[in-house]
Amino acid sequence: MALDQSNLNKLRDIVGAENVLTSREDLIPYAFDGTAAMKEMPGSVVFAVSTEQISAVLKLANDTETPVVTRGSGTGLSGGSVPAADCIVLCTVKMGAILEVDAANLTMTVEPGVTTIQIAEAAEKAGLFYPPDPGSMKISTIGGNVAENSGGLRGLKYGVTRNYVMGMEVVLPDGEVMWLGNKCVKDVAGFSLKDVMIGSEGTLGVITKVLLRLIPKPAAKKTMVATFDAMDAAAQTVSDIIAAQIIPCTLEFLDRTTIHCVEDFAKVGLPLDCEALLLMETDGHPAAVAEEAAKMEELAKANGA
Repeated sequence: MALDQSNLNKLRDIVGAENVLTSREDLIPYAFDGTAAMKEMPGSVVFAVSTEQISAVLKLANDTETPVVTRGSGTGLSGGSVPAADCIVLCTVKMGAILEVDAANLTMTVEPGVTTIQIAEAAEKAGLFYPPDPGSMKISTIGGNVAENSGGLRGLKYGVTRNYVMGMEVVLPDGEVMWLGNKCVKDVAGFSLKDVMIGSEGTLGVITKVLLRLIPKPAAKKTMVATFDAMDAAAQTVSDIIAAQIIPCTLEFLDRTTIHCVEDFAKVGLPLDCEALLLMETDGHPAAVAEEAAKMEELAKANGA
């Protein structure tokens, strides 16, 4: 059941009237995310700007037994931010501060509304590297990335979001605030509760700060595209590359249908006269990059590229 006017006024007292949406035309954009064919109208949308506000909102929702669905930019493809009927959509996009870049300890602390591209750029400015690169990284937020355990093209070599989360501040459904994890690399004592939160899609709590692990920036990289007359040949090339003990930072396979769909939409100049395309990228020390690139080229040509 949606909140009555009295409780809506309490929400406005918590976050400010300008941060509470209730009219139908304002709610429609928050009735769906990137997931196809899934939508539901929320009862209200609330924009929080602090941990304290989120705690207060959750306490009110807990007292009134009102469901809460947390939302970042709404780019997810698994329905994680699709509202429940008449729920409160708790949006964290206004919590967009990079709180600390600790180059000495290779970490960064951010609020949940910081976009993935902002994190990558801040890391690069410090001479460091944040590898996870979901396709929506220009607009997806780190809170959503953590809640969905987002991956990306570089996942084969570098892993997914989980591999770069060292700690987080979360608000539990009853409003209690907890800090999970720390900057210690060898953090082996007790339960790893941060890992329970990663990928939980907001069902266990609301992430309000994230402590991220950064790594040294690769000194060089090389990107190659191979085209094939048969999908089997492209697939075999992938198997041969891994069997040769090469772990590229990107190794993506596109069939003819996907190539045409991407080119029709993005107009990036993909070749349209092939049955399959293989995108390969290696990074690291310049000598290793040159060696791996040459070997991948050799394997691709051996399979008819």
